[in-house]
Amino acid sequence: MSHADIIIIGSGLMGAATALFLARDGKKVALIEKERAAMHASAVNAGGVRRLNRAFEEIPLSVAAAEMWPQLLKIVGDDCGFHPVGQVRIAPGEKEFEQLAKRVARVEALGFFHEELIDAKEVRRLVPAYVGSCSGGIVARSDGHALPARTIKAFIRTARAEGVELHTQCRISAISHRHDCFFVEAADGRHFQADAVVNCAGAWGKTIAALIGDELPLEPVALTMMVTGRMERFLTPVIGIHGHKLSFKQVENGTVVIGGGHKATLDMQTEKNIIKVAEIKKSSETVRQHFPIMQKSTIVRCWAGIEGMVDDGLPIIDESPGIPGLFHICGFSAHGFQLSPMVGRLAAALVQGKKPELSLDSFSMNRF
Repeated sequence: MSHADIIIIGSGLMGAATALFLARDGKKVALIEKERAAMHASAVNAGGVRRLNRAFEEIPLSVAAAEMWPQLLKIVGDDCGFHPVGQVRIAPGEKEFEQLAKRVARVEALGFFHEELIDAKEVRRLVPAYVGSCSGGIVARSDGHALPARTIKAFIRTARAEGVELHTQCRISAISHRHDCFFVEAADGRHFQADAVVNCAGAWGKTIAALIGDELPLEPVALTMMVTGRMERFLTPVIGIHGHKLSFKQVENGTVVIGGGHKATLDMQTEKNIIKVAEIKKSSETVRQHFPIMQKSTIVRCWAGIEGMVDDGLPIIDESPGIPGLFHICGFSAHGFQLSPMVGRLAAALVQGKKPELSLDSFSMNRF
């Protein structure tokens, strides 16, 4: 039996960040991973560091997280490949521009001013390779992108240096709660005991919750990404087009990373997915239509990360209503990467019974 103050299930970014901040508060933490570390969504997502176009409930959390990204060298000893090149969301028509204008007005009414409404001329200046119709757009000039695999490895490496015990190839098969203690059993016979358990299992969050009788409205989905060969520099900010499924950026080595929420076929029994060629084609056609320079490109790899999705698109960051000491930090619905440093800090406070520095009411299980 391995004893810890807190068991965290899932060594993705949410789990690793929470473990790091708990360890820095002097807690003994066991971080349990069913496979090897740095797999699935945390390591293979689009890497967007984005406040732009967030759900309104997420804005305070996203803005607070944005302040941490330039400080990652101090926090985890690595800048994680963060480049604040800006993010632009293009309005192809007047209807879309009006929608974005209303959005910016609402964001500013909430007291936030990171989203800037821009005209078509400014869009063309920022994104000269774009040839589609344009009525304007919005920009967050200090948003950007980072390297997911490098980021998760940095958090895990630093957490371990702070004393976190990482247990890999450790698939959880049972969780029980008695006498104010949690007992966690792995399929290979390893046993763990702690005062608290944090479910950071991502797409597997619902499965982990069910082991102890909690129910989460979370479903796994595999979302497709692709990357091209290297191209001459033609794009600086990260691009989205309002009304289209597109996340589009050119990274430092010249390759272009393309996403946008196109789904792959997912088999959770085998935990594998199959890329849908038809979905890749849709994504490719959208890119070529708006960026003709991409007709010269070659796709060299496609993949899909397995994400935990919640119907309202908001994460779950809360203590179980029925099981004191059990916390669920999952369901980030394909946009948790940028939030992760701040979520780790807030979750560490929540687990210790401290008042988090930001309200987490919008992410409560009570909303279900």
